[in-house]
Amino acid sequence: MNHSPSSIATALAGIIALAPGSRTISAQVSVDLENRYSNVGAIMVWRVDDAGNPVELRGFASGTLIGDRVMVTAGHFTAPATSLGSLPPSIRIFASFSPGNAKDPKTWIPAVRYATHPSMPHCPPPPQCDPTDDVLVAPLEPGIADVGLVFLAHAPPGIQPARLAAPGTLDRSEGAPATIVGYGTTMPTRNAPPGTAISDLWDGKRRIRISRLRRVVDETWALWSIPSYVCSGDSGGAIFLNRSPTLASGHVLVANVSDGGRDCRRQNNNNRLDTRSIQTWISDTVR
Repeated sequence: MNHSPSSIATALAGIIALAPGSRTISAQVSVDLENRYSNVGAIMVWRVDDAGNPVELRGFASGTLIGDRVMVTAGHFTAPATSLGSLPPSIRIFASFSPGNAKDPKTWIPAVRYATHPSMPHCPPPPQCDPTDDVLVAPLEPGIADVGLVFLAHAPPGIQPARLAAPGTLDRSEGAPATIVGYGTTMPTRNAPPGTAISDLWDGKRRIRISRLRRVVDETWALWSIPSYVCSGDSGGAIFLNRSPTLASGHVLVANVSDGGRDCRRQNNNNRLDTRSIQTWISDTVR
């Protein structure tokens, strides 16, 4: 099916990964000043002018490098682009692995292709594809794998991809500590004054918070401890199982952030990446 550039731009214009928070939560998270999680990046949707210069940030999410040029992120972020077809010339998507300022164009790598797990429904413009809104994708909806892939123009220099956990890791890890890493906002955005630019509400910093696995729901979903403190833009971010209490290199990627709830505190429902079916889909798609 063909779609006009304007419809695609409209669909991408509202992409912000999770519903905004109800209060400042900066005290509950820390910025990754030591760049310990260098393989977690921000994925940004920018409107560009005729010369290709970025003029307006339209949305953002988080993702994790799992191959030289492959990032895994939330399916509800990639679904509008894959459902509607190619991007219009006025919309460009970039990734940045800067821990302190993902909005710096000098750190950007163009995204060139996208894939969304086939269980995700056809997603019209947000918020209909957002797990925080019970429209097409309900929180913890059985059989829905909120997983997408973003393919980069080139590999980020000097960054080692994350290791996916062995299949079934979460099935035997209830109560285990986990580190959640993403580029989400920490200030409330839902009640921002009309016309406030997204770029004014987001500082482009990579943040870390510690959680624990509460329960494995099924082959797709698992729950982590709440309050979650994952918020707008954390969707697609990494959830590492803490194999080593001090070394990030000892962590394995078990899930990606999906749903922190409309207030970023009452839910921490996330999509498993430690199942054989998901890992088979990823490897087949990359191949």
